[in-house]
Amino acid sequence: MSSTATDPTAVPLGPRARRSALRRTEILESAARTIGKHGYAGATLAAIAEDVGISAPSLLHHFRNKESLLTELLAHRDEISRHDGTTSFDEGGQALLDHLGETAESNSRDSGLTQLYAVLLGESITEGHPAQNYFRDRFRGLRAPVRDALLTAVADPSVSEDDVLETAAAIVAVMDGVQYQFLLEPGSVDMAAVTRRTVRALLADLRSHSGRQGD
Repeated sequence: MSSTATDPTAVPLGPRARRSALRRTEILESAARTIGKHGYAGATLAAIAEDVGISAPSLLHHFRNKESLLTELLAHRDEISRHDGTTSFDEGGQALLDHLGETAESNSRDSGLTQLYAVLLGESITEGHPAQNYFRDRFRGLRAPVRDALLTAVADPSVSEDDVLETAAAIVAVMDGVQYQFLLEPGSVDMAAVTRRTVRALLADLRSHSGRQGD
């Protein structure tokens, strides 16, 4: 786990706190497997607790309810994606665009978390789903930095901001969409290669329109 809340090695802990952190990690890993397999509605706290080897009341000692468990799972996945690899999403510009390919590589290696994300994303469009606001915020939070990275990479203020925002949305859509193909038929697609090709092609398209607004 990447966050100090779930990684027992991230900060010095006493024996009791370390046991608690290890237990939280086990619960999160079990929840990822169970939700990925059965969906959010089908994954009961009792089933998650049984998989870990504890009672449901013991699970609630670590997570106050099912929704808080879901929230931490999603935050954990994002933390891994943001910092995994040799580049960082937070660097911006071309480095951010390169990081998208590394994120796809990471997702192909950790198919459990990828399946969890894909299941929850599909379910989130249903009314009242607890992950709906998370995904709305996530997509807003992705489109803007990808747009800024594209603007930096193109380095031409004459390029239409609408075009760039549409390109950012397309990149995000491809990254999420190709996951379903990968999960349904592992080995049928190379998610990292598809992501990198998409970024290259759409960036080239933006550059081809550079300076043409006045034509």
